[in-house]
Amino acid sequence: MRGFTLMELMIALTVTVILAGGTLTLVSQFVTTRERVTERLHDLERLQAVQERLRQDLEQYTPQRPVADEFSNLQPALISNDQTLLELTRHGWLRSSIDPELRSDLQRVVYELVPISSERCRMGLTSEQWAQRDQLEGDCLLRRFRQHLEAEAENPWREQVVMAPLRDISLSFIGLDADGDQNSFEQWPPSDVIAGELPGSLRAIEVTLDGAGYGPARFLWNVPGRVLEDSDEESL
Repeated sequence: MRGFTLMELMIALTVTVILAGGTLTLVSQFVTTRERVTERLHDLERLQAVQERLRQDLEQYTPQRPVADEFSNLQPALISNDQTLLELTRHGWLRSSIDPELRSDLQRVVYELVPISSERCRMGLTSEQWAQRDQLEGDCLLRRFRQHLEAEAENPWREQVVMAPLRDISLSFIGLDADGDQNSFEQWPPSDVIAGELPGSLRAIEVTLDGAGYGPARFLWNVPGRVLEDSDEESL
C-alpha cells in the first residue's frame, strides 16, 4: 500500500490546524457573547430593582407630613436641591409583627450619591468590584432611612446601597407654579417661595438613571398631590 507523501501530510496538517483554529475562535466568541449577555441581564435586573425601589417611595410620598430636623426647624415633606439629591416622607412602611419597637408606618427617606470608593458602598459591590473600585466609573446610590420621622440622637440613620456603580442620576419635578400653571422644575420646593409653600402642588417626578452597561433610562411617576383637609382627617 502506498503511504501519504510529505506534501499530502503537510496539506492535511494545515487543514486540521485551520479547522481547529476556527473552532477555537467560534468557542471563544460564544463564551464572550454569553458573558456579555449575562452581564447585560444583571445590569437589567439591577435597573429594575432600582426602578421598583424608587417607585415604592415616590408613589407613596406623603405631601402633608413635613418633619423637624436636628435644629427643630420644620422641613418640607419633599426636598431636592444642590445639597440634597432627594429626601421625602412616605407612608406604607410595613410594621413587622416580631419587631417589639412601636413606630409609625411613615418613613423619612434620603437618597444620596456617594463616591464608589467609599466604605459605605462596599456592601453593594462584589468582592472583585471592591478590589478594583479605583478603576470603576461613577458613584453608588444610597438610600437612608430612620426608625422614626423626627431627627433625634436616639434615631440614627440606617442605609442600604440601591445601585452601584451609577454614572449619573437626575431628577425633574412637574408641578404648579405660583400662578397655578403646570411647569417643570429642577429642584423642589421651587425657588418660588409661594409655590414651595404649596405641598399639594407637586404632580409627577421624572428620574433619569445612567448606569454602567446601558444608556440613560428615564422613568416618570405620578405622585400624590392632594393634601388632607381637617374634615378628611376627622373622618379617618
